[in-house]
Amino acid sequence: MKKLFFVFVLALFATGVYAQQQPPQRRPMDPATFAKERIAEIAKYVTVTKDDSIKLQKVYDNYLKESATVRNDRDKFMKLREDLQKKIEGVLGAEKYKTYRTKFQADPANQRRMRPTGGNPR
Repeated sequence: MKKLFFVFVLALFATGVYAQQQPPQRRPMDPATFAKERIAEIAKYVTVTKDDSIKLQKVYDNYLKESATVRNDRDKFMKLREDLQKKIEGVLGAEKYKTYRTKFQADPANQRRMRPTGGNPR
């Protein structure tokens, strides 16, 4: 009986450890939710007017439509991302966009984890 209990606890522990190692699954997001989350992210750093919000909604809707067609072409996708930033700057204005980018990059929550230097970690 003790052996059976020990095996059960060990299996339960191993399952828990394995489940934690799985990468998180990306959930499909509808365009309206995607745009709202991105606009809210911008609004954390600069003031976004109602007019700006409407324009940004259109920018993000167009971005999602275009990105769906170029997902498999890395160069086109990277160009599309660059264009997105230019369009956001066009909506916000140069000064507000610069303030947004500065505050965004300074926020520790947005810092990417540093990779170890020297060689391939795999």
